[in-house]
Amino acid sequence: MPKSNSTATKAKMDVAIRPGPGRVPGAKRSSDVFDDRGRTVPWMARTVHRLYDAQGQKILDRENLAIAHWYYLRVLAERGELNQLELSKRVGIASTTAVPALDNLEKRGFVQRTRDPNDRRKYFINLQDEGKRLVDEMLPELTDMISASLDGITQKDMQVFWKVMHQIENNLMQISQGDSVVD
Repeated sequence: MPKSNSTATKAKMDVAIRPGPGRVPGAKRSSDVFDDRGRTVPWMARTVHRLYDAQGQKILDRENLAIAHWYYLRVLAERGELNQLELSKRVGIASTTAVPALDNLEKRGFVQRTRDPNDRRKYFINLQDEGKRLVDEMLPELTDMISASLDGITQKDMQVFWKVMHQIENNLMQISQGDSVVD
């Protein structure tokens, strides 16, 4: 976004939430919502996520594994067998988008799908030995990359960071009335 648009947006926000008659109780000041470059928390979270994905993909390229597929393996390694809908929710990807990813992972021997005996429309997904091997092999290197990204940040700063992130998560869960699954 050009700087002038960012400045204009901030100016509008300042006018919209400036103290005075008609101000919404509990509304945040523009300086609470935007950083010094006009970015919001969601914008920064997206930027950081994209940077992590790019670095993670470099590591996963050795196994010719897409970062999006890694998320499925990682959730299955943590949670165990899940039905396809639950797995999709935990990964944060639409269940229809999961089908080609799970096809690929199953073809490569990383996961196995089995029909739900009570509902033939549903499938359970579980991690196979080859998938477990891959997670066990790749997770330490991905964890090291994440750790390196935190260089120069104190333990106290990280405690504050986690407190703030968990509060944002709780606030958003209340706003969404719990209609999303968060892992």
